[in-house]
Amino acid sequence: MNISRRFSTAIISTLVTAAMIVPAQAANAVTITAASAVKSVVVSDVWLATSPKSARAKITWTKPAAVYGATISGYKIEASENKTVWKTVVANTKSTATSAFVSNGLSAGAPTYVRVSAITKKGSSTKVGTPSAIASRVLTAAPQAPVLLGLTKLSFATSSHVVRWLPQTPAQRGSTATTYKVVAKPNVGPEVTCSAVTLSYCTLGALSSAATYSISMTAKNGRGTESNVDEFQAQDADISLQWYLGTDHGIAAARAWTATRGNSSVVVAVLDSGITNHQEFDGQLVDGYDFVSDPTKSGDGDGRDVDPIDPGDGVGADQSSWHGTHVAGIIGAKSDSIGISGIAPSAKIQPIRVLGVQGEGSSLDLALAIRWAAGQDLNGFVINGETLSNIPLNKTPAKVINMSMAFQPRAGTNDFAPCPYFVQQAVDYAQSKGVTLVAAAGNGDTAFNPVDNSRVYPTNCAGPLSVGSVGYTGDVAFYSNFGVDLVAPGGDQKVPGGAPAGSNGMIYSTSNSGATTVGEPTYRLEQGTSMAAPVASGIIALMYSLRPNIDVKTVWEALKASVVPFPVGSKCSLDSYRCGLGTMNAATALEALIAITG
Repeated sequence: MNISRRFSTAIISTLVTAAMIVPAQAANAVTITAASAVKSVVVSDVWLATSPKSARAKITWTKPAAVYGATISGYKIEASENKTVWKTVVANTKSTATSAFVSNGLSAGAPTYVRVSAITKKGSSTKVGTPSAIASRVLTAAPQAPVLLGLTKLSFATSSHVVRWLPQTPAQRGSTATTYKVVAKPNVGPEVTCSAVTLSYCTLGALSSAATYSISMTAKNGRGTESNVDEFQAQDADISLQWYLGTDHGIAAARAWTATRGNSSVVVAVLDSGITNHQEFDGQLVDGYDFVSDPTKSGDGDGRDVDPIDPGDGVGADQSSWHGTHVAGIIGAKSDSIGISGIAPSAKIQPIRVLGVQGEGSSLDLALAIRWAAGQDLNGFVINGETLSNIPLNKTPAKVINMSMAFQPRAGTNDFAPCPYFVQQAVDYAQSKGVTLVAAAGNGDTAFNPVDNSRVYPTNCAGPLSVGSVGYTGDVAFYSNFGVDLVAPGGDQKVPGGAPAGSNGMIYSTSNSGATTVGEPTYRLEQGTSMAAPVASGIIALMYSLRPNIDVKTVWEALKASVVPFPVGSKCSLDSYRCGLGTMNAATALEALIAITG
């Protein structure tokens, strides 16, 4: 009985095994061997008159020597910029022809490497053969539109002016010899032209000081021409109030935006009072942190936590400033049809709370915030005898840290506020990670009497860019501390000049309607070096967006090389210590960065 059961089991096992190893379709299987390599690939540079901007190539070859009984159904064409990473530009020509025209996926100006593989078919099976030997060619195209830097409309008190544009790479020039022609069309009188060959500037001469000139520019090579595009203008409803973005007295943001409007990989940490919810910040933020450690000063009833929302810093009759919200909007407000546009609207903002009620903060909290913003893991870190724990790692470390704050002497005293050693150590750490720090110079004492910047921290720490403030006229604001590195627009209501009606020469940005607690999103006018610092941070964010791998030294070199001179006869022009090297400008900063980095 037992033997019979074992025997039956053995038979069933055998039958199952047989069924598994003899599939029904096995009789129809076809074995196919890949074709040998395609031979004699040649790449020719050709031009399609109807599409002069595109690099275009004609690729010819001879068929492979062996197809091993299969038939050729087409060819696969791949291209590379470095002979290492290959991209498919034609998956299957679906033809036996041994030539093809290709334009998609090809770039002008640099060697393009090409290889071809035969696709063979036998029965229902196909096989891509061995790639051919690599052929290369530098392809050409019509130039891209050049990007003017500075004004598109110019008035001159002198008889000549240098017109500059963003230098074009070989790819942007279309690889061939390119000439540039600049035409200045006056409101009265004859046109003035100048030309240059593969440069980034030319000099207009014989200009009349009585005329206003509109500037246009054309790039030309053997494949075609392209003229500069009109100045980009954001469509935000209130951008007319943002005079500091303009070209006459601002940072020429529109000209800079033709090169970059920021990059989502570039994070600007705003160390401030936190932010409030605002439509301008939708999609603009990365996770921040609240470092205000004293529950009695935090305004939200607790110490450090993951919520950087500003609960309001007003006490009693003192209304909340919504300071961090205003600063963040200057840097990165969303560019759309609503409200305003930030200087780097495609970059990201990281809100970090370090200031509590009445704008007060701790130096220890500031030091920790700097380290966290730069990406340091603070768990287990010891500061002032405290061992930190339960602080999440910053997954999006900043490239720029904005500090619109100033710990400064009491009014009417000669007090000195030195940079605490633990803040300096934090600054040193951040810079070692390639982070550029920006610090507001401070607004003098409570009576707006400027003081020497060296008496104020964190701007007097070694490393941060110290930023003073100028108003609409380009001269130093009445409140701005002196002894700074550079200045940027921060507003000056005492000298509004010809600022747009409704701005009063101040900085228009995001805010909140609440008196002491959070209300509704709104906008307001402010002035101060607290506004000038985020203008600088926004410009630097554009620089990192254009050249992601630059270091702090390169940022500083480009900024020094790109400042706009102070107006003749201004306080700044007569006292360089008061205002630093010059006024920051986004367009010229990018131009200088390109000149330095290539």
